[in-house]
Amino acid sequence: MTESATQNIVEKRNEVRREEDILVYRLNVPIDDKEAERLDAAGRIFLDRNEASRVLIDIRHSTDFSSAARRRWVAFLQHPAIVKTAIFGGNTFIRTLAMFVIGASQRKNIKFFATEQEARTWLVATGEHA
Repeated sequence: MTESATQNIVEKRNEVRREEDILVYRLNVPIDDKEAERLDAAGRIFLDRNEASRVLIDIRHSTDFSSAARRRWVAFLQHPAIVKTAIFGGNTFIRTLAMFVIGASQRKNIKFFATEQEARTWLVATGEHA
């Protein structure tokens, strides 16, 4: 396998990481039940340790999440440590799925943005609903 082929495989994975107080999700491939469990567990580690209180979700390259994954996202977004969640990107289908998740979470501190910069600006603004 060539180096560029290996690099493409590595890039086609969902990512979870912490950047200061922000838990960053980059959704690059479909999320089935197993992947939803992995993403949930990885994020909860930071939230449970109070190492993050804001969530940034990049859905630019996301193509689908299963119904079980959507249920898991609802529960995740209800985590009491989350102050704000910003979601950006995504096609109409993925944004619609995300809207169902947001509605089911019954949280008011979640917003959609066109760009990552807009999402990050809102996340770090003072006040819960700035």
